[in-house]
Amino acid sequence: MKPTQDWSDGLPATCQELPGATVNCAVVGYGGIRATADQLPALRQNPGTYPARPIPPGFLKHADEQTVVVMAALLQAIERHGLADTCFTDWGVLAAPRFLGRITTVQALQRFRAEGAWGISPHLIPHRTLHAISGTISQALQIHGPNLGVGGGKNAAVEVMRVAAAFMANQDLPGLWVAMSGWDFEPILPQAAEPKDIAPSTNGHHPVSRCQALALALTPVPRVWDGLRLDFHFTAPGSNGHTPSPTPPLFDLESFLAALEGVSPTKSCERGKSWSLSNGSYVDLRFVGVGAEMKR
Repeated sequence: MKPTQDWSDGLPATCQELPGATVNCAVVGYGGIRATADQLPALRQNPGTYPARPIPPGFLKHADEQTVVVMAALLQAIERHGLADTCFTDWGVLAAPRFLGRITTVQALQRFRAEGAWGISPHLIPHRTLHAISGTISQALQIHGPNLGVGGGKNAAVEVMRVAAAFMANQDLPGLWVAMSGWDFEPILPQAAEPKDIAPSTNGHHPVSRCQALALALTPVPRVWDGLRLDFHFTAPGSNGHTPSPTPPLFDLESFLAALEGVSPTKSCERGKSWSLSNGSYVDLRFVGVGAEMKR
């Protein structure tokens, strides 16, 4: 399979020129999903519809739970924002899971100790490691552009937004899918039976765990644009560039998803919301009013 663009020398040169720059993106679609463990089996069987290429029922059979909710959020974005006829072939994909596969890996290590190598599923590596989500998206949408997993830890969402700005600084990229996911209260593994003479380590009450995901479809901002826009601002080292006051909170999946759920065209005159991406950089989410013209 031949790539549509040559990324062998790393990211485009424009990605190295971001300090002191602003990168603007149109949010042409977004979807958000929160699912409990009881809701995940149904989403695994049917994450949504994509008329251009129907998703087979077994497509997500071995996928991590975060992959399942990401695919559901992405298909929701396509349906909700009328992207079904969009050709995604040359788009890029970035996925930022939070501790992807950690629970399954713990269980696999326990089986390995008890049963040896035969206790480890061959699906563990392709479906429970960092690039699994971005690879699954590229397969589902037949994307041939760059795709990679970003971060994987607590601040994966911050890291993927920085990389997204770098990718969108390349004017040759027609669009970019950005996915973020993670557990809100990670499920607690069953504990081994404790001897009767040892007091229980838990009272049996735990918060309800929800696996959540957000999928963003980003493109360069058209000259005339009505809708959501992301503005990435990168301050050059040592400069006194403008930053929001007071200092905005650090970007995370939960607050950004909540902000998207509260978006309303009636608030188009407001500045919107800002988040820090650390190192002096930040991102704004704004609703651009009807007929607004992009300054070049």
